[in-house]
Amino acid sequence: MYTKEYYWFSQYMIITSTLVLTIIWSILPSSFGEATPQQFVNTILDIFPQRRWIITLEGIMLMGMLCIYTGLLMYNEDSLTPPLDSLSTVTDAGGQLVILEDTVEFVKKWAFKETSGIYDLPLMDACQLLYLYDNEDANT
Repeated sequence: MYTKEYYWFSQYMIITSTLVLTIIWSILPSSFGEATPQQFVNTILDIFPQRRWIITLEGIMLMGMLCIYTGLLMYNEDSLTPPLDSLSTVTDAGGQLVILEDTVEFVKKWAFKETSGIYDLPLMDACQLLYLYDNEDANT
């Protein structure tokens, strides 16, 4: 029943401990002094790869993450963003335009619902009001 939770927890623990061990291994000095048993330290040091490979792999992973983040940002900016002349930059598909003459009906039907209607001029009506008539004709 709880197998996925144990799986993700164990994966988290393995990855975190590997990361901590790798960071400690790359920072640790090569000689520990006289206080540590030399044979035990040499046995552990023989298991791990050399420090230059650890630091090289950390640098490669860091640069790979930088390239991936930059690539995702560029993909989002270029491919997922709609062009400025698209209608989706003005409104979305979930918007419901409300054209009601009576404000009481508007309040009863739309005002206090989770998905309120858009109480505004339609885009074509706004364009007609702004651009259909010349400025000189509107002033007279």
